[in-house]
Amino acid sequence: MPFAEDFTTLARAADRLKVPSTSTELPGLVLAASRAVAHFLGYPAAFREGVEETVVGQGGAYVWLRAGAVRQLRSVRVRGAELPAGDVAIDCPRAGRLVHRRGTWPFTGSATRGIVPTPLRAWDTGEIVVTFDAGWRTPGQVALALEADPSSTLASELPAELEEAALLTLTALHRVAGRDLNVVSRATGTASVTWRTDASAVPLLAQQLAAPHQKPGRRHA
Repeated sequence: MPFAEDFTTLARAADRLKVPSTSTELPGLVLAASRAVAHFLGYPAAFREGVEETVVGQGGAYVWLRAGAVRQLRSVRVRGAELPAGDVAIDCPRAGRLVHRRGTWPFTGSATRGIVPTPLRAWDTGEIVVTFDAGWRTPGQVALALEADPSSTLASELPAELEEAALLTLTALHRVAGRDLNVVSRATGTASVTWRTDASAVPLLAQQLAAPHQKPGRRHA
């Protein structure tokens, strides 16, 4: 069974792992690998319509959504009033950064008390509400559409490098199944050394492929 989050198809995954496409473990492995890459990116990558987020306003030209791969703005409301479409634009889709073209965003948060209030701390008060579409149609979403309607012409929009990153991660997960990922052993002749090391669910090569789509400022352990 495919999942909307899947970065690749069960057929491609089976071919990469050289296992039957009917393997009961395959759907779970594909989903786990896809979620691992999405976590590395720092945002859900499957296509989502009509997402609503509230953002922090700092009184400048920019605000940042939590989402990445922002595709299209549907509406922007500030304190209940919808801004004209031409006032706001997607400045950096990957970062989820929006620019106010005709002024500045209001400051949201706390201000000092006194004759002339001044900003003290910016936080999300819910006063700026953005509705948008984000992400790419994934192979999983395409597979689900075909299951619902075999005549569906929906096509995947996921960048090829992200699918390959998921396949690399899938291969790594399959190879280490049943092993402690934090234990590494090396043997030379009759001597052997075993030590613990930090391991990432997403292999280095997969990280390098996915990095151009990663949300700026994203950090991983």
